Amino acid sequence: MHDRLVQLERLVSLSQAAEISRLDTPIDGRFDRGSMRPTASELHYFGGDHWAAILDSIADLKDHFDREEQLKLASSPDQIQDDTGDAGNPDVHASRHSLLLYGGYRPASRAEILAALPSRSAVDRYIARYFNNLDLVSSAIHGPTFLQEYEAFWANPISVPVVWIGLLFSMICLAVLATEASRSAHGNPVEQQSLQTNLYREKVVQSLILGEYTKSGPYVLETLIHYVYIEFAIRVDANKDIWFLLGLEVNLAMRMGYHRDPSHFPGISPLKSEMRRRLWAIVLQGDILISSQMGMPRMISDWQCDTAEPRNLNDTDLDQDSPEFPPPRPETEITTVLGTIARRRILMALGTISDLTANVKLCNYAAVMRADAALHEAAASIPQPFKMKPMTASITDSPQVIMSRLFISHLFYKGQITLHRRFVVMESISADGDSFSDSRKACLDASLGMLQIQHILDEETCPGGQLHTMRWRVSSMTNHQFLTATMILCSLLHRGQTLHRKEEIMTTLRSTRAIWMRSSSTSQEAKKAAKTVNFILAGAGDVCNYGIDLEVERTTAAIVGQDLSTNENGSDAGLAFDGQDVLQTAMDLSEANTFVRPSSLVELTPPDQQSSDSLFDLNTLTSGTAPDEWLTMDSRGTWW
Repeated sequence: MHDRLVQLERLVSLSQAAEISRLDTPIDGRFDRGSMRPTASELHYFGGDHWAAILDSIADLKDHFDREEQLKLASSPDQIQDDTGDAGNPDVHASRHSLLLYGGYRPASRAEILAALPSRSAVDRYIARYFNNLDLVSSAIHGPTFLQEYEAFWANPISVPVVWIGLLFSMICLAVLATEASRSAHGNPVEQQSLQTNLYREKVVQSLILGEYTKSGPYVLETLIHYVYIEFAIRVDANKDIWFLLGLEVNLAMRMGYHRDPSHFPGISPLKSEMRRRLWAIVLQGDILISSQMGMPRMISDWQCDTAEPRNLNDTDLDQDSPEFPPPRPETEITTVLGTIARRRILMALGTISDLTANVKLCNYAAVMRADAALHEAAASIPQPFKMKPMTASITDSPQVIMSRLFISHLFYKGQITLHRRFVVMESISADGDSFSDSRKACLDASLGMLQIQHILDEETCPGGQLHTMRWRVSSMTNHQFLTATMILCSLLHRGQTLHRKEEIMTTLRSTRAIWMRSSSTSQEAKKAAKTVNFILAGAGDVCNYGIDLEVERTTAAIVGQDLSTNENGSDAGLAFDGQDVLQTAMDLSEANTFVRPSSLVELTPPDQQSSDSLFDLNTLTSGTAPDEWLTMDSRGTWW
């Protein structure tokens, strides 16, 4: 018996030593260098977590896209467009650049700005739509206070600061963007919306300039937050101008002291204190998400700020004369700010993860697992109304609540992917087992779960879907994480590191390929994603015809002076393809006016056979249930 106890103690000691060794494994950020893309006119750097850097890590794909760019440059050097811009998009609301950064507007007087306002009745409808539909930014405005100022403005338009007029135009502009195109009664709905957006956007900038916004006066931060959101919302793909505008927003907020909790300053009323906390939460959200989209570190560090979480209060719970804070409402009750609170909790964990992965110095695996635990803890703290549940259990919920749930799950998956991505291809330090198996599984699960959300949005934003009225919320920021998940699955399949889940990965890639194809006529990022998935699936021996023409590829390589090589078996599988042939399939997916039902383009597993392993359930932090509601429709909708 004594010998058995000694042997057991030895085994326990060895196990503990192995775990300590695993957690103490140094992770050198210098080996995750990211990607540098120099061109004749620009120099781009993306961090290692950016989808473009993941794509560049697949050597065959990088060679293919490099050849493609060389061909474009050789054939039409004047037509090369920035892949992160809006090239090829027929529905561009704006010029290629931000008005506030590059100009393009004429100076205007207060009278000229006011002359562009629609009628009172039209503005009333826009403002109602703003407060009812725009939960991402509407919490920045205290409704009752705004209504008092609104009535005073119409009684005497010259009595309010010019920046307040800019704020009004920004709210109108966002309401226009959230308006269903089918509601437009005259002319081309898309063209009409574009003209309105450009006009109101210009008036916002003119108001900020006329009001000397760098003086940090009243309404400036609120207006600038709205303006950044407008510039972001009108662009199909990621745009560097938004990141530079974010820098203005962050610095203005810190210049005005929003990064310090109002409790440090006794002269600030309860109402203003609460609104400052809400505004700072919105600035934090923009910093983490926009910086990540550009492949850059975040701008705000935790040690710089101590602003507390907003209270769960409705706007009507506070007014300008409130002497003290009322008790917060229970988190089972949806209020004006509950969505902001839920997102902030996940975003605080994402901030820690962003700092860890952006660090170029040594850290250890224990720090990674601590950040993972913090992310799960944040997910567990999400208020009950925003915990994830299947779409069939959400039929009585509002589209805003459903979209908020999906967005929060999307943020959780983003954190998992960002944190664990580097370990997917990192060699194990242990000869006895896989030191990083937890990270590999977490990254794969999160990537599959992220693309499950993409599929839900693709189905439910169609006409007749539960989220059709919220389709404008599917933005380049959301698509950025879908791109990242797509590239990770492509990388795993290409390297043969599928964790015995090859078929699941291939099925998911076929589904996401169809979605990217439908967006490829208006989005350069979607076009590149579709090409990438085609390349990888063909290399994996997928039997579908993706338009790959090896003879064309050989000709392409010869033009740029490169030789194609075959794999070890002498096969051409896995080589590049002619992207144009891919985009012009028999169903003509690139034709904007051709209706194609999403479910007819992909091989979908029947609802009763769907695996739930890849769906994150915020209620239990374990596998949830894949949505089992599959829609049909009889007319083509606007997908994004």
